[in-house]
Amino acid sequence: MAHTIEYPCPNCNSELNFDSESQNLRCLHCNTQIPIVSGAEVIEEYQISEYFQASHLPVNELQSMTYRCSKCGKDNISTQDIAFFECQYCGNNVINTEAYRTKPVVPASVVPFEISKEEALNAFQAWIGKGFWNDSDLKKMALNDAMRGYYVPFWTFDSHTESEWSGDSGRYYYVDVTYTDSQGKSQVRQERRTDWTYRSGHFSHFFDDVLISGSKEFDQEIIREIYPFHLNSLKPYQQEYLLGWSAKAYDEDMTRSYNLFRQYIDGRIEHACKELLSEDTFRNLSIETQYSKETFKHMLLPVWHCQYLFKGKPYFLYRQRTDRKDPRKKAVICN
Repeated sequence: MAHTIEYPCPNCNSELNFDSESQNLRCLHCNTQIPIVSGAEVIEEYQISEYFQASHLPVNELQSMTYRCSKCGKDNISTQDIAFFECQYCGNNVINTEAYRTKPVVPASVVPFEISKEEALNAFQAWIGKGFWNDSDLKKMALNDAMRGYYVPFWTFDSHTESEWSGDSGRYYYVDVTYTDSQGKSQVRQERRTDWTYRSGHFSHFFDDVLISGSKEFDQEIIREIYPFHLNSLKPYQQEYLLGWSAKAYDEDMTRSYNLFRQYIDGRIEHACKELLSEDTFRNLSIETQYSKETFKHMLLPVWHCQYLFKGKPYFLYRQRTDRKDPRKKAVICN
């Protein structure tokens, strides 16, 4: 294919991969390392109007593509949106340079992997050694082939919000109430009352870099569980970072992605306004919000993913770490 590039080792002609430890390209055969020269491009945020324009562009149906390996000569079948793949016969590494151009928006930046498969597997083994999951059968499972590193497509959205809120603020107070018990005796008990006061106010907030997954494969709720991604590690997109890692273009509907962003910030605004309104309780909360200075970026972020079957039930491990100076390591297990 005209749009594929191979990265042979200049020393032994084997395959180069992006190495998470050294942050260089490394040959798995002779260990030759080649630095990646970072681009000088500035990672920009774009006006939301460009996002809306792109979201309304027609998306062509994905086509299959055939790649004839230059090393073994055999044909491989893939789809146009797969950015990196290996020859299924000899393992030759191939970058599909047009994968991200199958969509109206291409990624401008990437956070390169910084954690190796060995570290990811060690985290999994440490996790299963605890509590309910401390199962000898699970520990014996061969999960090396099931653990894969994915560059997941993401959007980040920014928005400045100005919200006018109003409602009834409730303050609890207690009064003595006299009643007659079952034996005909007069008793006194306290009953709670609510003193309602109408209140209104203003809430202003700037939401910066709200992350929304652009992949149907990686659910937004699961992604949120492995936050934070350290976006200060973003680098201008270069295809060399993809070598050896799973990567494909976004497939989530752009309109839905933006709506998820709005739902998220509206929920944050509602929570903040409730806190401002409520003394002990509240009712009839009304919020009117104006949104401005909305921008977006499209990027690729690293996620380790392991899917396996244990005792008849499917489970998943998600993990990421993007800053070696930060000792936090996160894992999310779900079924």
